[in-house]
Amino acid sequence: MKTRLFMVAGEASADLHAAALLKELKKLHPEIECFGVGGARLREAGMNILLESERLNVVGISDWFDRAGEVLRGYRTVVNTLKAHPPDFAVLLDLPDFNLRLAKLLKRKRVPVIYYISPQVWAWRKYRIHQIKRDIDLMMVVFPFEKDFYAKEGMKVSFVGHPLLELLNSRANYRSQSEIESNPRIAFLPGSRRSEVKFHGNLLSQVAEKIKRKYPNAEIKVPVAPTLNIDFVKKHVSTENLTLVQGNSHQLLEWSDLALVASGTATLETALIGTPFALFYKVSPTSAWIWKNLMSYRGYIGMPNLLHGREVVREFFQEKASSDGLFEEVERLIQNEPYRAKQISSLQECRKKLGDKGANLRAAKNVAAFFQGEPNLEEGARI
Repeated sequence: MKTRLFMVAGEASADLHAAALLKELKKLHPEIECFGVGGARLREAGMNILLESERLNVVGISDWFDRAGEVLRGYRTVVNTLKAHPPDFAVLLDLPDFNLRLAKLLKRKRVPVIYYISPQVWAWRKYRIHQIKRDIDLMMVVFPFEKDFYAKEGMKVSFVGHPLLELLNSRANYRSQSEIESNPRIAFLPGSRRSEVKFHGNLLSQVAEKIKRKYPNAEIKVPVAPTLNIDFVKKHVSTENLTLVQGNSHQLLEWSDLALVASGTATLETALIGTPFALFYKVSPTSAWIWKNLMSYRGYIGMPNLLHGREVVREFFQEKASSDGLFEEVERLIQNEPYRAKQISSLQECRKKLGDKGANLRAAKNVAAFFQGEPNLEEGARI
């Protein structure tokens, strides 16, 4: 008899991790049939795509209003399917605004719900913990401090380690100071959502112009995420001083001497590879006002800084994310070799703080064990 699994992965990195989890799960239980929300990687892993994840990717209030109809239609499509054909269990990744609503519905249908890769409720919107405790049966977390948070709330939680550890190796080579100064190689990572490219495209175009003016031999490359169309990116990012590339952003980060990276999973990817960088992020003025006035969280937003408890990489959020400010930090990373070397050393420490490899296999075993009613869960080493 087939076991029906419902999954949701709302953006590029979640699609990657969900696909790896599904592959491991199918090795353990080949009879599993999976359907849900995802992208190209989940499709390749054998999931029946009910809704493309790109249709749900919004950032900030203004982007929500622009795409509210599309998002709501997608939500109704998923809800109607779940009501008509409830799955045997569900695994949800990231995308808390969407997933926590679905979790409530699934709970009413008595479908066991597992969350993989926690919402950052420990940082902001902490009131969500009440709904999470009510509607989520198992939380599988990828950062060690998250287990402590959920355990204190009395939740069933497992720290499985971070799936990026088995995908990314620390880069082995860095170019000399003279090579970097004469011909800097720079990567810009604007984000994997259309709304992020809209907000960041002009800013990065301005920074590229300043860099080329000061360093005529600079090579600046921008990877186009698999969730994006290159023609769409060209509308928002001027290619006069930079090159758009389709392919592996990880290879581009190994090629580059430094990077400017939009806040998100890419900051941890960059840290694990070991490429020095600065973090930036811009949203609409309305979203920024809500963030500053209605959110209680005032800490770091970049995971390398959260892991260390200090500013390992400079953060440029909203009004601080100016072309002048980012260009100054680029210059510092090019010219100041000790500053760059100190950051590289701190980035290399991030890997040690995330435990050991094998997150997706442990997560798959936990999903199988939980569904079968087994009490013991796999745990990653805690450093």
